[in-house]
Amino acid sequence: MKSIPVVLLSLCLVMSCDPDGGNPTPDAGTSQDAGTNQDSGIPDSGTNQDSGIPDSGTAPDSGTTEDAGIPDSGTAPDAGTTEDAGTPTPDAGTTPDAGTTPDAGTTPDAGTIETSCGVPYLGDPNGALDFKIKALGPDWTSYPLTTGSTLTVIEPVQGGRVSFVGVYDVINIDPCGVSILGALKNPETGRLTLDSRTANLQRGPDGRGSNIDLDDASFSNVTLCPNQWSAKNLYDEDYELIVILKDSLGKKVLQKTLMVRPACNVPGEDAFCRCICKAGYVLGSPCP
Repeated sequence: MKSIPVVLLSLCLVMSCDPDGGNPTPDAGTSQDAGTNQDSGIPDSGTNQDSGIPDSGTAPDSGTTEDAGIPDSGTAPDAGTTEDAGTPTPDAGTTPDAGTTPDAGTTPDAGTIETSCGVPYLGDPNGALDFKIKALGPDWTSYPLTTGSTLTVIEPVQGGRVSFVGVYDVINIDPCGVSILGALKNPETGRLTLDSRTANLQRGPDGRGSNIDLDDASFSNVTLCPNQWSAKNLYDEDYELIVILKDSLGKKVLQKTLMVRPACNVPGEDAFCRCICKAGYVLGSPCP
C-alpha cells in the first residue's frame, strides 16, 4: 500500500498530469500562436525586405537621376547664350579713330607754316621756347657754351674787344626779327655790360634755328674792353653770361644764365687784349 502512491506519482510525472486532474496535454490556446511566433523562421512577405530587391516604386526615378552622366539637351548651354561672335571683339567704331590721333597742326611743324621773312616757323607754335648758347671763337667759328666754358674776347671791326654771343638749337619760335640780348655780369659787384641785336634765325636740316657764323652782326656784340666797368680783370675770372631770346611780338621770351671765364686767346692779340681788359685800365693808356 505504501508503494502505490509512489508508482502513481512517477506515472504522473511521466505523463505531465495536471495538478487539478485535467487534460495533461498543453492547451492549444496557451501555446505560442502561429500568428505571433516566428513563422518557421521565414520573414513575413509583407514586413520583410522584399527579397533584398528595392521596390520599383521607391527606386530613383529615371527622370531624377543624372541621366547616365549626359546633360539633358534642354539644360545644356543654349547656342544663343554663348558669346556672340560680333560682341567679343572691339567694335571697329570703338577703336581709336584716325581722327583722334594728334593733329598734324599741333605736332612740331615740318616747315609748312609760312613767316614774314620766308624762313619756315621753327617747331610748334604752341610749344615751349628753348635754345642753347654759343659764341664765336678765335677762328670766328662758333662753339657751344656750357657752365665753365671759355668765352673768347675778340676784336671786332669797330675796335675794342667784345664777345660774340649767339643761339642755336632754337625751337618753337617765329625765326623772323627775334631779339638776342647778351650780357656779362660781375657776380661780385652786380655790374654788367650788355648788347642786344635783332636778327632772322636760319633754319637747319633738323628744323631748328640758329645764328650763322658768317653773319656776326646777328650775334650779340657784348662790349667788354677797354675795361671801364668791372673791378676785376676781364680775363681768367668767373663772370655770369646772361642770354635772353624773344620773338618779334614779345609773346615768347626765355632767359638762360651760365658761369663762364673770358679769355684773351686770339693768337697774336693776347698781350694787347690783356692790357686794355685789365682791372683799372685808364682809357688812352699805352699798351704793347
